[in-house]
Order: sequence, then C-alpha cells, then structure tokens
Amino acid sequence: MGGAGNGQATQAKDAGSVQDWTAPAINTALDGKTTQTTYKPIAKDKISKQWKICVLFPHMKDSYWAATNYGTLTEAQRDNVQYSMFEAGGYTNLDKQLSQMQDCINGGYDAIILGAINATGVCPQVAAALEKKIPVVDFINGTDCPDSKDNPLFSHALVSFHDLAVTTAKYIIEDTKGSSALVGFFPGPEGAGWSDAAVKGFKDTIKGTNVKIAEMRRADPGLEIQQNLIEDTLKVHPDITHIVGVDIAAEAGVNAVRNANMTGKVDVYAFDIIPPVYDAIVAGDAVGSPTDFTTIQGRMAVDQAVRMLEGQKLEAPTSGPVPKMITKENADDVPYTEMFAPRDFKTVTSWTPKS
Repeated sequence: MGGAGNGQATQAKDAGSVQDWTAPAINTALDGKTTQTTYKPIAKDKISKQWKICVLFPHMKDSYWAATNYGTLTEAQRDNVQYSMFEAGGYTNLDKQLSQMQDCINGGYDAIILGAINATGVCPQVAAALEKKIPVVDFINGTDCPDSKDNPLFSHALVSFHDLAVTTAKYIIEDTKGSSALVGFFPGPEGAGWSDAAVKGFKDTIKGTNVKIAEMRRADPGLEIQQNLIEDTLKVHPDITHIVGVDIAAEAGVNAVRNANMTGKVDVYAFDIIPPVYDAIVAGDAVGSPTDFTTIQGRMAVDQAVRMLEGQKLEAPTSGPVPKMITKENADDVPYTEMFAPRDFKTVTSWTPKS
C-alpha cells in the first residue's frame, strides 16, 4: 500500500465545498499491533450538532504548524463544527499550554485536540478533561500518560517520529553504501515526546552501521537557534558529512552549509518535512525527508474528536497516515496540500459555521 499521497484528501476554504476524503493509514491498537487500512472520516449526515472543538498547539512559528492549522480547520469546516485554536508560543511555555488547556476544560468546549509541549507534563490536564467526559485527541507530538491511555475518550492522531527518524536513517545507510558517514544530529528539544522518539529511532537504526553521530545538539526548533547550533558544530567538526534533524534544523542546515562553503560536501536531511525543506529537496540543496502528511493528520484529529462526541467507537486508538520518503525524484508525485497548507494560507484561530 502506498503513502497517503495516493488517497483522495481534498482541502477547501469554506464548509460548502469541503469534500469527503480517504487516506492510507496505520492503525495501532492498545497492545501495539499495527494494521494498514484506508481511513474514512465520519459521514457528514452522522454529525448531530455543531460541536465546539478546542485546538492547542505548541506554537505557530513555522510552516509545519501552519499545516496542522490548515488540516484541522479544513476538517472542522467539513464537519460544520466550531473551531478555536490557541498556541503557547514555544516549547519552553508548558505552563501557558497547561493554562490554555484548563481554560478549554472550563470554557464549555466539547473536545480538545492537543499538540503537547511535553509528553508527561500535560498528563494532569489530560486526566482532568477526561474526568469531565471531554474527549482528548493527542495530536502530532505524542503524550506519555499511562493513567489515561486506556480511556475510550483518549485517542491519538499522529505518525510516530520514531518511525520517521528510522525512515531517514535507513535511507542514509542505503545511500552511503557502506562508506563512512559522520552526522551532526539536531532533533529538537529534550523532553518533547516527538523529539525523544526521533532520537531513539535514529540511534537504534544506525547502531553497528557505517553511520555515526559526531555531535547531537538539542534545542527549541527556531530557525535562528538551529542555524547557530549547526554553524558551531560545523566549525568544531569540519569532517561532518551529513546534517540530520527536525524540519527547521534541515532548513537551517541548508543555510549553514552554504555559509560554511561546504555545499557538495555535506548532505542535508530531515526526519519530517516543511515547505522550505521540500523546496530545498526539489532544488537539490537537501537530499530528502519523509513526509508525515501533516494536513491529513489534522483532518484525522478532528474526525476522531467528532467520532468520540457522536459515541462512535474508533477503529483503533491511534491512527496516522502512512509515511513516504520525499526526494527530488518523487517530489512531484505527492499532492502538495496533503503535506502542507497552501502557500498563501494565513493562520486561522477561530471559525464558526454559518448555520
């Protein structure tokens, strides 16, 4: 089965033109067993009311989270539900996200979609929402809340960043064909569930291979922060052959490699993709990155929330699109808006159906 690029997900700007969609997906049961299926959202005639959905994001600093905004908004429009999005301003602002989540719990919202800043730090608020019978969808970043994981009102719309990093690592191992590869690794902030999962996936995959990590630096995924880290690392380790990291790190890596006059000597990879990384791949400035089909994940998150509100049993507590490695050779084969927001999309914090 191919990646979600073979599905029929359709985006739109208003409720009247938002169409039904499907996408190849990986479903994961509570026991960890996975199956690949075709994900189909709830039928619109099965939605009984204009539910109020609260959406919480770590930040809106980059095009990755713009894609999540676009995907969740588009599905809210399809389902004719009220949409409110709040962003915390960055991965150092856990307290702000917890306060925002508590406001959603107290503010009459029917369900919460949570892009968690910290995998464990959000757990008390998750438990508080579930205690009030408010469904919570763990979105993109992942949580680690053992006391809540079996609750039927707690679901997960995400692609494992562990698996995305494994995909990148395997590609590098195959691409280098046994020759030595020395990596500068920039996976994002320590403590963020997605970042920790990516570190484990990448390290486990390269163990015992020709691919070695020269240095790993972890910090907030801001462009300037990441570029400074990479430029410093290239000075300390001029023999590095690969820059690998979270999407923003790869974007910064292209700039850092160019500034260091190391173009052609250092290959740049990401383990998740945003438009600047996609553009760099198409231009030949970066080699590749798997896509997690971010906008489709957003549509799945809203669909899961609405299904739980309508009393439907989810096929599995965790669902996410099937990842696909994007390279210059296949970039044109995947519809752009299945991965990203349209290039002219502007952040939308609220949307209310007309009727």
